[in-house]
Amino acid sequence: MNNKQEMLQRIARYLMLHSSFMDKIGLFEGKMGIILFFMNYSKYTGCKRYEKFAGELIDEIYAEIHIDCSPNFGNGLAGIAWGMEYLIRNNFVKADPDEVLRELDYRILERDVRRVKDFSIENGLKGIAIYVISRCAGREYSSIFKDYIIDLVHSLQTNIPDDTECLRLIGILQDIINKKETSCEMDFLDNFIAQIHVNDPLNFIVNRNLGIKEGHAGIGLKMMQEESV
Repeated sequence: MNNKQEMLQRIARYLMLHSSFMDKIGLFEGKMGIILFFMNYSKYTGCKRYEKFAGELIDEIYAEIHIDCSPNFGNGLAGIAWGMEYLIRNNFVKADPDEVLRELDYRILERDVRRVKDFSIENGLKGIAIYVISRCAGREYSSIFKDYIIDLVHSLQTNIPDDTECLRLIGILQDIINKKETSCEMDFLDNFIAQIHVNDPLNFIVNRNLGIKEGHAGIGLKMMQEESV
């Protein structure tokens, strides 16, 4: 076992000890991000025990979602829905996304994007766009998305004109509206993980975030990403 494998094993053990006690369930700092680590780590190691643990965390998330959960992407419902879509599209979970995510879709789409002035991924329109693209690209999508996508494009177009990420998202959304062929694969996770800086050695300090935003799960995903290059 090399140093990287030992470190990944340490991360997995640490997350198994602590993740069920978390009160956060979202993508960036909560259980959804940890699920992504364990599903990928199960594939990396060939050990089904990690996949089973991730499945238990999914059950915990659905049991802990409450009526006043934020619709945001970073640590709210949109990120959880995106994470589940990622798992389904990448064959980690076998399910019909329209059935599994129907209730979350309705709750997320209650947010009126015409009134949102935040353009960030974590709390604003870009995050909602990433979620919508994951749900609609490359498939016949539910009619509840139709007008919402048009409103989302219009809202994104009010952003500064030199925001290349915003323009990219608008282009994909317009392809979906016009039923043009577009990739159903979103590279959000790979790009997000690529920006993480891994300190050597990794310090398992108490106040470190456990999720994918500079946390243990994100560092573990980064290490697996580097090995696959």
